[in-house]
Amino acid sequence: MGTGQAFLKELREFLRFLRSLWSILASISVLFPLSNVVVRVIPIGDGGNPFQNLSPNVVTAITMVICIFLIFATFSRRSEFTQRRRRTRYAMFARVSFLVALGTLAAYLLAPHGLYRTLITDNPDSEVGIALYDGLFATLYIATFALLSRAFLVLAMLEYFPRKEAAPS
Repeated sequence: MGTGQAFLKELREFLRFLRSLWSILASISVLFPLSNVVVRVIPIGDGGNPFQNLSPNVVTAITMVICIFLIFATFSRRSEFTQRRRRTRYAMFARVSFLVALGTLAAYLLAPHGLYRTLITDNPDSEVGIALYDGLFATLYIATFALLSRAFLVLAMLEYFPRKEAAPS
């Protein structure tokens, strides 16, 4: 099979996979950071809060690139999702990823005001405080969407690629 034919086969399989319910949710979680351009769901640029020196557009772009990478990296290991032993581990990983994503989102939404006061208001000339503040909230924002995307994607892979039955002995 030629390289072009192999690529087209791979692309068709990937597009067919994206039609499952969990894959749609994974795709939405990849594009969700862009929703802040239209609707203010998760605050990313409230007059300097939560970011001081970081552009919300840069954080959104990095988030989407990481989520897209996770989708392609996970899909490339699709054969692992048919193995019984790994399926159980992946199912647990999806649940843990979802819970950790909720935790990082809670920290992102609940911590800015106290940390802003501690790192920036109380130390107005501290570049280290601003860098820590921006770095922490960029990491929390990116981690939230990466973990949500990964959780939905793993569930999609488990649904789309059924487990192989053990060979009769």
